Amino acid sequence: MASTEEDFPRGGIEKKPAETKTLEERKEVDNLFQPHVQPETKKRKGGSKEDSTTAKKKKSASDPVTLNAPAKYVEILHLKNIKEGMLMLACVKEVADFDVVMSLPCGLLGFLQIKNISDGYTKLLSEQLRSQGTEEISSLDRVFRPGMLVRCVVLKLDITKGGALSIKLSINPKLLNKALRPGTLRPGMTLSGCVESVEDHGYLVDIGVGETKAFLPRQVATDQNPNPEELRAGQTITCRVDEVKGSGRVVRLSVNPLALARTFADASHDWSLTSLQPGLLVKAKVKTVTKHGLLLSFLSFSGQVDFLHMEPEEESTYTVGQEVQACVLYIEPVTRLVALSLRRHLLAPGSLVDLAPAGGDRIGEVVDGCRVTSMHNMSGALLELPDQTRAFVHKNHLKETAQTSALDKLLSLPELSCRILNFSAMEQVHFASLRKSVRDKVHFRFEDIQVGEVVMGTVSELLGHGMMVQLSGNLKGLVPKTHLSDIVLRNPEKKYSAGMKIKCRVLSVEVDKRRVTLTRKKALLTSTLPVVSSYAAARPGLVAHGFVVSIQSFGCIVRFYNEVKGLVPLRELSTEPLASPEEVFYVGQVVKVKVLECEPEKERLLLSFKAVVEGDTAGEGTAAPRVLMEVGQRCEARLVTKSAVCLEVAILPEEVPALLPTMHLSDHVSNCALLWEALEEGDVISNLVCLSRNKESITLTQKPLVRWGLEEGLFVKGFSDLAVGMTLVGWIKKLMPYGVFVEFPCGIMGLAPKSALCDRFVTDTASVYQLGQTVVAMVTTFDEEKQRFLVTLKGSEVTDPEGGAQALLLRGLRERRSAEEVLAGREGSGARQELLELTVGQKLTLAVEEAPEGGGATFKSDELTGVAIAASKPHVLGVTLTPGQKVTAVVLQVDLLSARVHVSVLPKLLAKKKSLEAGSLLAVMVQHVDQAFALFSEAGHLKPGSALSVTVTDPACAELRGLPLLRVEPGASRHPAPAPRAATTSESEASPGHTYGKTLEGAVRSVKPTCVLVALDGGGTGSVHVSQMADTVAIGSFPTALLEKGARVRARVIGGREGTSHRFLPFSHPNFKYSIPELTLVPSKLDDSVKINPVKPREKLGSFKAGQQITCFVSKYNTERKCLEVSTDPSLIGTVDLLDLVKDPKEASHPEKLYKSGMAVRATVVEASSKPYRFSLSLNGRQQLAVGVVTLGMVTNIEPGRGLLVRLPSDATGTVSMTQLTDCYRKDPLKAFSKDQVLRCFLLGTKNDKWELSLRQSRVAPDLAPAAKDPEVLSTDALKPGKLIRGYVMSAGDQGVLVRLSGSITGRALLHKATKFSVSPKVLSQHLPSSTLLTTSIISVDPETQLVELSLLTQDTKKSDVVPEALGLPLRPPEEQKGELAARMKGELAARMKRKAAVMEVLKVVHPACGGVSLRVPEGP
Repeated sequence: MASTEEDFPRGGIEKKPAETKTLEERKEVDNLFQPHVQPETKKRKGGSKEDSTTAKKKKSASDPVTLNAPAKYVEILHLKNIKEGMLMLACVKEVADFDVVMSLPCGLLGFLQIKNISDGYTKLLSEQLRSQGTEEISSLDRVFRPGMLVRCVVLKLDITKGGALSIKLSINPKLLNKALRPGTLRPGMTLSGCVESVEDHGYLVDIGVGETKAFLPRQVATDQNPNPEELRAGQTITCRVDEVKGSGRVVRLSVNPLALARTFADASHDWSLTSLQPGLLVKAKVKTVTKHGLLLSFLSFSGQVDFLHMEPEEESTYTVGQEVQACVLYIEPVTRLVALSLRRHLLAPGSLVDLAPAGGDRIGEVVDGCRVTSMHNMSGALLELPDQTRAFVHKNHLKETAQTSALDKLLSLPELSCRILNFSAMEQVHFASLRKSVRDKVHFRFEDIQVGEVVMGTVSELLGHGMMVQLSGNLKGLVPKTHLSDIVLRNPEKKYSAGMKIKCRVLSVEVDKRRVTLTRKKALLTSTLPVVSSYAAARPGLVAHGFVVSIQSFGCIVRFYNEVKGLVPLRELSTEPLASPEEVFYVGQVVKVKVLECEPEKERLLLSFKAVVEGDTAGEGTAAPRVLMEVGQRCEARLVTKSAVCLEVAILPEEVPALLPTMHLSDHVSNCALLWEALEEGDVISNLVCLSRNKESITLTQKPLVRWGLEEGLFVKGFSDLAVGMTLVGWIKKLMPYGVFVEFPCGIMGLAPKSALCDRFVTDTASVYQLGQTVVAMVTTFDEEKQRFLVTLKGSEVTDPEGGAQALLLRGLRERRSAEEVLAGREGSGARQELLELTVGQKLTLAVEEAPEGGGATFKSDELTGVAIAASKPHVLGVTLTPGQKVTAVVLQVDLLSARVHVSVLPKLLAKKKSLEAGSLLAVMVQHVDQAFALFSEAGHLKPGSALSVTVTDPACAELRGLPLLRVEPGASRHPAPAPRAATTSESEASPGHTYGKTLEGAVRSVKPTCVLVALDGGGTGSVHVSQMADTVAIGSFPTALLEKGARVRARVIGGREGTSHRFLPFSHPNFKYSIPELTLVPSKLDDSVKINPVKPREKLGSFKAGQQITCFVSKYNTERKCLEVSTDPSLIGTVDLLDLVKDPKEASHPEKLYKSGMAVRATVVEASSKPYRFSLSLNGRQQLAVGVVTLGMVTNIEPGRGLLVRLPSDATGTVSMTQLTDCYRKDPLKAFSKDQVLRCFLLGTKNDKWELSLRQSRVAPDLAPAAKDPEVLSTDALKPGKLIRGYVMSAGDQGVLVRLSGSITGRALLHKATKFSVSPKVLSQHLPSSTLLTTSIISVDPETQLVELSLLTQDTKKSDVVPEALGLPLRPPEEQKGELAARMKGELAARMKRKAAVMEVLKVVHPACGGVSLRVPEGP
């Protein structure tokens, strides 16, 4: 044992005692199977001698020792089998700032933290963070790419706050290769390593093996590599051992992907169970083939392949003894199980795995019409979706948690519904769930949460900045601290606690950041005003609720939903002047505002508080209604008078007159008459909603479905609000032979053509719809000029509202029952009371009154007086009836208004009723049809087409008074089922019957600019892309124009794609797709001897190089992205930026006119990369930006007082100062520019990584430009004292007025040189705002400090004073007056001193005490 530990890897993570014990046990298990170790084992009690003899024979024969026993059964990897120290192969799914999300086998997820990559990478990050240089940090996205295959080890299993298990991973080579020693390294091994440092001739690689130094030569790393990339320190690589020296102390490596793909684990490598690495390629032999997978043998090990890791198209082809190529998937250290994979995408080291399926992202989608193809009791079940793609359901998701096991029934069910949970990149299959609780979740992904929606949640935890709320599953939202209540809570823990159920409203949803912001403010929760979630939705005049986020001296900033903000200026805060807004308003306050102005492109809103108050008080004293009813507002009213078509009501409590049409009493037309009869004058009608309002009247509705649509916002106030795809709730207004007119709230009316009324063929519109019937419609097209639009009413194209047809039926039955009880409870309604007690299915004893030979019969009853009882012809068929005969009949329908009862005397309906179970399928026969429901009986031996297939929804429905409620299955008529649709094709194989490379013939069905549709002779339709028309194409031509409709063509299949039909919409039929073969008409490809190799789009994209000239074809111009979309072949689409598209700014307004769809153009490749996908082209060639070059630019931002921010070609940016906008300065120069405007720019130079630009005509077009009125000031040498020059004010304050003379030169005018008035800096700044154009005079120029002193005075500039005289300000003392006063004072002082000296000379007296001369100047002059 000592020899075993001698070369064990040292360093790495320090182990705890418990972990050390586990490690020792694992080494002992491993040594049991080493040839040179002979452990002592106790003989098992009861063991046979034969077993002992067999073991001795094997040992003596020196046969290969199996390190692990074959598995008894094959199952997938479960979460419970994950153990610390387990090695497995993973795929990078997402790369964040500090961790990497890994896709593990069998749909599991793991997390790799930045500190668990390698010791070298951690050391490198620490050095970069400590350094003060500008070296770029080696972030994770430089080390990992999504789709990369990585070997990893389970480092730790954590339990999250929600109780879920979190798998922490590590790719540290010291942990991955800890079982290897220098002496066990062999040439040909493939290991995982980390670049430790970059040297002159190569890289030092840490492979985690003791003191072994591994070196990767630079030449080896770049030669024979199709995509050579410079390796960085800290980067993880999979490498191959080429040479071992010094007993494993020195190792030379290589990273050639081709060599790695051909390197298989060999017996000479002496792999042991603990040293076996995930990702190793091995050659294995099939030992056992089972339903759930394969048992293999490789090297001296046994392994298993579960059904998810076998190629789907080869599952049935594996045989015992077959040799296969496999990849080690994971190794369980406890059970010593080695799992392998046969999937091709895992057998190519260095390649990237597709993280998204070919059909697009379907996570969260609910798929109907699925069926179970195979059941694996230990693992789960495989499903086949309607588009023939596979999905896997884990055994935990086959049923509800508390539901008893009934897995065998799943195989017998014809159809199932599932919800797609995730897409596993390792297995390339969707994971789904059959749980009804999962399918019924409203919010499954962040994309499902709608802004403004009211949601229920559970308080998760209280934080310092707010409260976390659990919405659904893994979806959480944050309620900021200011939104916990209408007021700021100092102690929110007193109001909220973990586990509390609360109602919130969604403020914003950021899908990319996986962030949801909620509010608990009651005013926002209960608000019925429109939700402003975008600047485009904030139309002028709109009144909405918002909340204050900032209070400034100039007004309040109000925020709506989705971070939409607006300004309420000081003048619009109140009807009374406010000195300080912060004394009236507070941050977080919910306010009602009215939109005054909206500029969506600039994201600017001007709001008003005052307009809301004035709007509420407007109209007082006029004849208008005293209440302002908004469309969608709830109310209750008192019935005043009744007429056949309308009810006149008075809205309470103001008694405002309004109208309630009879057809708006119910969604069911058959109930309207009954409800009308039940109402009496003076009754109060509740649950009314304002439908429309004008100056003359208010119209109300009681239709529940219309009321729901108004509350959910499924209505528009004007034609301008319509959009294609919008769902609206309306009612049938008029029936016409060519369709029906549907009216919507606010008086808007659309047409539903006959072809859009129903999923089946309609001959008569009256047979499908009735006047007043409530419908759900979707806008398909609209004509803005003619104010017309079309809608569709097909059930397959519109979504079922508010619970679907079942809820609508049950609500109608409850309405009917309530009205019948009101009618039966009135005085003198004895017959109605008797009819009310009758139920459908009740048996009556009747006497035959008449039985005419033509069919049918009438009856009478002693118990039902004044009631007409009748049976139709089908319900007396085969029964002999004579007048006066006593018979037993069953009630089919009771009509309370007409006092009529429909019965049947058929024996099969009189038989004892059978008990039904919910969810059971039945074949039934239609017995009776009412306007709102149908009555069925269980079918016996029926003729084809006479029965329907139904599902029992409720065996004893309360609304049906105990009768079962049934639901008709789609396509329920007993007719032969249509043939299944073709499978989805990929680039390498087309639809069944049209294999890749097959030659087909057909006729041209339609010719479009970008493709030609061909009707194939064998059935189906093929598509020919415009790039597949000819070998050579003339630039500017339209290749598809060479073909005409009906022409015969010979084509060859080169791939396929999924197509969708216009008959169905994605949200109603997400899986309704069909396969379209992609064809080619290129003559050089039609020869069957020419082999066409399929090329993936990623490989095609990688073949293009920057600067390469290619031919492509115009698809369309994308107005939102400002780019032209072009295609080089059916699967590759590139973009041409607007700046690389046009050569003249005038062409930028309508670039689509220059390049028509289908036109062949010559383009230059600007950038081609697959991760991330970018294929940028240029039609103007590659533009090189240099000083003095004139190029095009697009305005991205207008900065007042500073200039323009411009986007240039090649993703460069530049700035235009105010003095470089034009050769002739003008007032408000920025008003001439707008966002996204294309300009011609002159490159002056670079500053702070941005180009300094000029828009002057003298720069852009010097030959055509006139003399510049305001020439450029390039240096202070051009400035001379006394010269007049114009410039723009930068600022005005205590130091005077700063004037911008050029981009780099600024002048200053002191206060006494700015105006002749004595003015304060504040007043001066008010009259000289930023960007004001001024004429100045130069006083002096200091060439050393570059200081330019200016004058704005009238005598210097010959212009009027900058401060208006109307202000009445005092004049500043002139400089000349100051000089004269100073000279006069100086002269007077000199004269006085002279006179004093003369007097001193005359009067001199000797002072005896001083011993000198004493002077005495007499007083006076």
